[in-house]
Amino acid sequence: AAISGEISVGGRLYNTPISLGIGGLITLYVLFSLSFRDLAEKYRWARNIVAYGMVPGMLVTMAIGWGVGEYPLPTVEWGIAIPDFAGIWAYLPFSIGAPGLELMVAAIPTAIIAYIIAFGDIIVGQTLIKRVDHLRPDEKIEVDVDRVHLITGLRNLMHSLLAPYPGLAGPLFTGAMATVTERYRYGRKAMESIYSGTSVFWIVGFFALFMLPLVTAFRPVLPIALSITLLITGYLCIAVAVEQIKNATAMGVAGIMGVVLATHGAAWGLGIGLILYFLIEHRARSARDAEAEEPIHVEDDMVVEQDDGREPEPATR
Repeated sequence: AAISGEISVGGRLYNTPISLGIGGLITLYVLFSLSFRDLAEKYRWARNIVAYGMVPGMLVTMAIGWGVGEYPLPTVEWGIAIPDFAGIWAYLPFSIGAPGLELMVAAIPTAIIAYIIAFGDIIVGQTLIKRVDHLRPDEKIEVDVDRVHLITGLRNLMHSLLAPYPGLAGPLFTGAMATVTERYRYGRKAMESIYSGTSVFWIVGFFALFMLPLVTAFRPVLPIALSITLLITGYLCIAVAVEQIKNATAMGVAGIMGVVLATHGAAWGLGIGLILYFLIEHRARSARDAEAEEPIHVEDDMVVEQDDGREPEPATR
């Protein structure tokens, strides 16, 4: 859904294909390319580039966007950016009141979809951590899904009362997580700890919000950051989803669900996915356990006898 929304008619990538197309490809190459990872293992300059994650791709996109006129040049202002507290207060429940029961009921389908998407965020985050955790024996990353739910719920409760912005209500900023984990893989010199690296990312971002020159310089190209984030999210979601598929039946269900989701939106895609899962893929627990406990066939590890007197060798499957 993230990718289709960007490349469809009216999407940002569709409207600014030169800058976002090149910048998106550069970002994917830096973050996920196996060949660039080989370069990073050999050369310092490549490690320095990959250490900044999606930032190089965003800077290239900005430069191209300004150069070809797809994005307007900024009007840089100097000073300190003061949040619009009056405007924020106008949207708080203390000003406009609590929503009525009818609105609460109408929001239930959206809430269910949001939770399913948030659940996918947690799976993506766990996968990103697993890919680098074994590369750093100096630190063991503790992943507690219950704690993720608790912290996200408390934060969203505060957001709903003080800064209601659903766009930041998810448990994971995929682009930032991919950036942090890619830098983490290169050892303590690149990042002391996954916790300190993540904290520094958000602390610096918090202070940057008050730097008016940065705010005004990046304001015209904010869609670039959002688009690149969504492209990274879509790529990782596809990669992680394929890893969850264990057989051809699940692949068929996932494929049809993906097609419906891309053409008719998340609600239809998730609905069709649930129907097909229970109709085609779901099995009783006893049947799944029995299949998992089936012994390996002897033929799979059979040894072929040789006639020339040499020691037998394992057969090719």
